Amino acid sequence: MSLKAAITVNRPREEVERLWSSSSHEVEATTTFKDAPGDRGTEIHVQLDKGGGILDKVTGAAPLAKVKDELRRFKQQIETGEIARSDGTPEGEAAERKFKQRPAQPVEEVGAR
Repeated sequence: MSLKAAITVNRPREEVERLWSSSSHEVEATTTFKDAPGDRGTEIHVQLDKGGGILDKVTGAAPLAKVKDELRRFKQQIETGEIARSDGTPEGEAAERKFKQRPAQPVEEVGAR
């Protein structure tokens, strides 16, 4: 099974390739770079050779989600110089957090006390 992700970065292809190769990546994948249409930067295409199973999704280790997070962080770092964060998610946006859910809680009825 092959999984793909892509993003466009508003920088010249040579610069994007150099910066991508000098950064570390959590997931091993095939990466290709193409000039975006209309002289609008560079498209980064990432292809994973294997997909994440149900265990990966439950534990928050889905490879495609990790690749998409890496692409978003890379784009933010290259285009703005920093990775967007908030008080609610000081470590930054991550697909892994979205897989974690709280257990269901019963709703307390009004006047039950």
